[in-house]
Amino acid sequence: MEKLRWAIVGLGDIVRKRVGPAILEQPQSVLQACVTRDPDRRTDELRALVPGKVYTDFEQMLTDTEVDAVYIATPVFLHAPQAIAALRAGKHVLVEKPMALDASEAEAMNVAAKQAGRRLSVAYYRRFWPTFQRVHSMLEQGDFGQIVLARVALHSWYAPSPNDSNAWRVRPEYSGGGVLSDVGSHRLDLLAWWFGLPQKTVSDVRTRTQDYSVEDSATGILVFADGFPCTLSFQWNSKTWTDELHIVGSETKVSLTPTDSDEMKITCGRETTTSRLNRHPNAHYGLIDDFATSILEGRAPRFSGDDGIAATQMMDWIKQAATCRTWIEGG
Repeated sequence: MEKLRWAIVGLGDIVRKRVGPAILEQPQSVLQACVTRDPDRRTDELRALVPGKVYTDFEQMLTDTEVDAVYIATPVFLHAPQAIAALRAGKHVLVEKPMALDASEAEAMNVAAKQAGRRLSVAYYRRFWPTFQRVHSMLEQGDFGQIVLARVALHSWYAPSPNDSNAWRVRPEYSGGGVLSDVGSHRLDLLAWWFGLPQKTVSDVRTRTQDYSVEDSATGILVFADGFPCTLSFQWNSKTWTDELHIVGSETKVSLTPTDSDEMKITCGRETTTSRLNRHPNAHYGLIDDFATSILEGRAPRFSGDDGIAATQMMDWIKQAATCRTWIEGG
C-alpha cells in the first residue's frame, strides 16, 4: 500500500476546518470518499475536499474496496455502531472524541478492532502537540519532583439556537452529555496520558444556567495514584472565558494559560521562564499523519483505542460520583 485511502463520515465544522484539510495535506493520504446524508446542503464542503466519491449511505460506503480507513465525525451516539461496522468491514477507524457514550461501548469498539485485526484510534489530537509532549517528557524525567496538585479549568458560554447544526450537542440522547463530554474529555485524556486513571473521584455535575438537558457545569476532584488531587472545572455558563491547566510539583510548576497556546510557563522556585513550542497550523495534522503512517508502516498508532477508553471511563466515574454525591473508588 503506497497511500492510505480515506472515507470521512460526517461533514461538520471539524471536518471542514481541520480533518479534511489535514488528510489532503498528508502526503501519503488520499480522500477516497465522503459520506453525508444531504450532499446538496454540503456543496461548499465537497467542493473544497474533492473526494473521489460521495455516498449518502454509510453501509454502501463500507462495501467500497477502495476505502482503507474511515474517519467518523458523527454525533457521539453513532460512534460505537459505525466504528464496529467499519472495523468488521475491514476498515481501519479513527473516531471523533469522545470515543463513545460510555466505557462499555468503548470497550466493545476495542474488541471489534482486535477481532478484525484493524487499527482503532480516537481524535484526542492534543497528544500530538509539542507543549503537551513536553509536559509528558518532564513527568517521565522527574522534573516536577513530587506532584502535589493539578488544576484544570475551562469556562465559556454555549447556548446554541435550535436551528444550529451543532445543537445535537445539547441533546443527551445524541451527545451523551454536555460540557464534560464535549470539551472536558480533551483535558481528561491529557490527565490520563500523564498520570493514569484516578484512584477516587468526587464531583458535581448539573445544569445550572442554560435551558437544555445536558450539564452546563461539571466540577470535581480526582485523586491520582501518588495521592495528589486534581481539581476540575468545566463550564458552559460563563461569558468570562477561561482556559487553564497547571501542574504543581515540589520542584517545578508548569502553567498553560491558555491551555491551547503554544506557550508554556515553567516555574522553578521563584524563577519563571516562558517557552514557545510551535505546533502545526492545523491542530489535527499530527493525529492524521501518525494514523496514516502507522498503517502504511505496519505499526501501532501512537494513540490506540485502548488509550481512548481512559477519558470515557473517567467521565463515567465523574457522572457516577455526582449521582452518588460522595467519593467513589475508581482507577
